[in-house]
Amino acid sequence: MRIQTLVAGVCAAALIPTAVLAQQTCEQRQSNRTAGTVVGAGVGALAGSAVAGRGDRTGGAVIGGIAGAVIGNQLAKGSGDCQRAYGYYDNAGAWHANAVSRGEAQGYFDRNGDWVDGAPRGHYDRDGRWVQAQADAATAGYYDQGGLWVPASAGGYYAADGRWVAAAAPGYYDRSGRWIAGPATGRYNSDGQWMSGQASGRPDANGNWVPDPQPGYWQNGRWVRGESSGYYDTRGRWIATDGRQAAYDDAADRSGRSIDRREAQLAQRIDRRLDDGRLSRREAQTARRTLANIERQERSLRNRHGELDTAAQRTLTAQLDRLGATLREDPRDGQPERYGSR
Repeated sequence: MRIQTLVAGVCAAALIPTAVLAQQTCEQRQSNRTAGTVVGAGVGALAGSAVAGRGDRTGGAVIGGIAGAVIGNQLAKGSGDCQRAYGYYDNAGAWHANAVSRGEAQGYFDRNGDWVDGAPRGHYDRDGRWVQAQADAATAGYYDQGGLWVPASAGGYYAADGRWVAAAAPGYYDRSGRWIAGPATGRYNSDGQWMSGQASGRPDANGNWVPDPQPGYWQNGRWVRGESSGYYDTRGRWIATDGRQAAYDDAADRSGRSIDRREAQLAQRIDRRLDDGRLSRREAQTARRTLANIERQERSLRNRHGELDTAAQRTLTAQLDRLGATLREDPRDGQPERYGSR
């Protein structure tokens, strides 16, 4: 009976320091494992001595110290979530990658140290606010060559040894607009051509990699020109991270960004009409040829800086309006056919 009481007392005492550690991140839990061992031994010894009673205080302290050290060591490393975590975000919002298999991965720790089920689907903005991405968990990240899981939105990560590693893209588009999945390092030029090698960006004061704004992005197999901030998920879908981008998309500025956007949207609309039977194959082919002619004309009207003047934008806008008028509106398209010109 005395032994059972001793063990119960040691267990209760050893839980005191781990109750505090449970509020900390995975990194802090791991770094405090040694501290948990020491504290557990000390508290366990005191508890063992107190529970053992007179005459057995020394033996109780020894038994309590050993039991407290073992319990403190095991509990300080966490409940097992660290072993099943994709990784965790530190207080600055930087990602710490974890080598965890797909079958074992269950969640991650956010920057507040709270456990979140599933893979990270989003990113922390410059103000430390979490921005949720409309993407499924299967496309939210990838495994790099070292077996570490990296969110697609992360510009880099801290490895287990504390070394900062600039992240690769989860894939890239080739010259034909086909998505090639798999970690890749490089950048796109202003024409949407993938340039293998060093990614465009720079390290900040803390050594973290900050990607440069992109000169455009691929959408539905088409290159949309214009400065853009965001990332691709593992299936090649562009996720914008700049809240101002929608305003840029609607503005017919000198870069002709809204023209590229409309061309991409109309191509997607033609495909949907064909899939749901509202366009015959011949009608879809005619619409695609018309769109291809507009795109060729657009390329010929751009100046050497890749910009469209006001007259060119008006001409192209009128042609896109006529093509759009041949396609019935669909609530799924998200915006009206006619944009007008500015």
